[in-house]
Amino acid sequence: MRKKIIGEYGVIETIISVGVFGFLCYFNWLFFKGVIAGDTITQHILFMVIFIDLVCLVIVALPYLSKKSEKVSNEKLKIFLDLPEKDSRFTFSTISGFLSDQALASFLATVLIFTGKEALATYGGAIAAVYVVFLFVVAIVLGTVSLIRFITHFTKYHGAFYALASALSAGVMFAFFNVGLKMAA
Repeated sequence: MRKKIIGEYGVIETIISVGVFGFLCYFNWLFFKGVIAGDTITQHILFMVIFIDLVCLVIVALPYLSKKSEKVSNEKLKIFLDLPEKDSRFTFSTISGFLSDQALASFLATVLIFTGKEALATYGGAIAAVYVVFLFVVAIVLGTVSLIRFITHFTKYHGAFYALASALSAGVMFAFFNVGLKMAA
């Protein structure tokens, strides 16, 4: 039986959540210390603070969200994600599907930067931060789900081959996402 420390959080989830929450508190303390000292708060600073707060809150909530997602039937999730069967063949369409999904996530990252800049100028830092965090999370989830679908094909092979395929696939995912961000910057 797994040891639970905070609610449903195990040891590792608790350490990560407490660490990120501690960083979040320190970061906000620095921000409000500057506000109290009379520093000027620009829309860019407001955007940065809200963006980092929201991303850190998503990270803190991930263990809770993953526990809630365990209530969803594995079969329903497997059908929705179209995960391959153990005996399925590795084909060219598997590779092209993975790369096209990664290109879509990269495109979302590019759209995120272009429209995020416009939202910042038009609507201000708070609304732009919420919008950018939403697109950021969607792009990361899309890229990650695509990665999971791809590396599932390698689970039937030796662990070393699976690890190599997983590492290379993750490298491709981060490279695509980075290209999308660099193109827009």
